[in-house]
Amino acid sequence: MKKLLKFCAAILVAVTMLSLAGCSARTPITADEFSKQAKAAGFTVKEQDISSVANADKCFDATKSESGTEILFISYKTEAAAQEMYTTIKSKISDGTSGTSTNLDSSSYCKYTLVNGELNHTLSRMGATIVYGKATTTVKDQVDSFFKTIKY
Repeated sequence: MKKLLKFCAAILVAVTMLSLAGCSARTPITADEFSKQAKAAGFTVKEQDISSVANADKCFDATKSESGTEILFISYKTEAAAQEMYTTIKSKISDGTSGTSTNLDSSSYCKYTLVNGELNHTLSRMGATIVYGKATTTVKDQVDSFFKTIKY
């Protein structure tokens, strides 16, 4: 009986360790790194005035004018402020739509995607940062690729 109990305990420990091996800690991107990565991906990056955005530290808008793709980065002073803005943006892009969406929410990372007709929206929050991308269906890979690059 003791051998069986030890064997079961060993199996439980092994399964737990293997299941956690796939988890990786994510770290939010900085404003400077966002700007650098966006420029490297061919976007035109402009710093936006944040005086009207409560609790914001930095805001960058990255665009590709030929395709109409836009990616917005905002860093906040607190995670609570970022979570509040994430909820607000998510509500605004999904309000009154009948598109297809996916949603992942946790305390430190949230990601929401919405396909509404020809428009694709990708909204992500990690820590005190928000990244929001908008593109048409034909060029949505530009946003998807950028989100993979910055690990959002």
